[in-house]
Amino acid sequence: MTDAFAADAIVRFVLPDDATYPDLAALFFGHYFDVRIEGGEVFVHGDADGVSLWNPPGGNRHGAAFVGEHWRSKVVPSLPANELARHEAFTEVLDAMTPREDHWYLGLLGTAPANQRTGVATALLTPMLARADQERTPVFLETGMPRNVAFYERFGFGVVAEEVVPAGPRVWGMVRPPA
Repeated sequence: MTDAFAADAIVRFVLPDDATYPDLAALFFGHYFDVRIEGGEVFVHGDADGVSLWNPPGGNRHGAAFVGEHWRSKVVPSLPANELARHEAFTEVLDAMTPREDHWYLGLLGTAPANQRTGVATALLTPMLARADQERTPVFLETGMPRNVAFYERFGFGVVAEEVVPAGPRVWGMVRPPA
């Protein structure tokens, strides 16, 4: 995930320092991986050449308190104040654009740079999109990368919100209704 998101607009807004990026990104992604393993869904492709992290409808199965406590105990002590403030600014934008009705949330989908554009992302999306269709549940995601908007549109996602994080990137919220 650290390599996959090294040029991502949102992640690099939160973690802009090249010198500290590898360690802080590993901590950051480790948090999201841990809470999804505990209370969501994680898909790994091949030899970890791609990963997708999902929250089920209603949020993490262990609840917001579990996620918050994990964040406060595992990430906050190591995250510099300016990175924490940028994360909070992004989170406010994300919260405002997140649909209120139950949905699957694709929190992260990353492919190792050497494996991008080889079908890994499609392989990681397909099982959960099929599950969401079976459950008749929409899927929500956000992206800060303009090229990703067109990629997700190919899978039936549509832009439902577009906001700019204060002093940060443009973010698109996208929803895919069940097929």
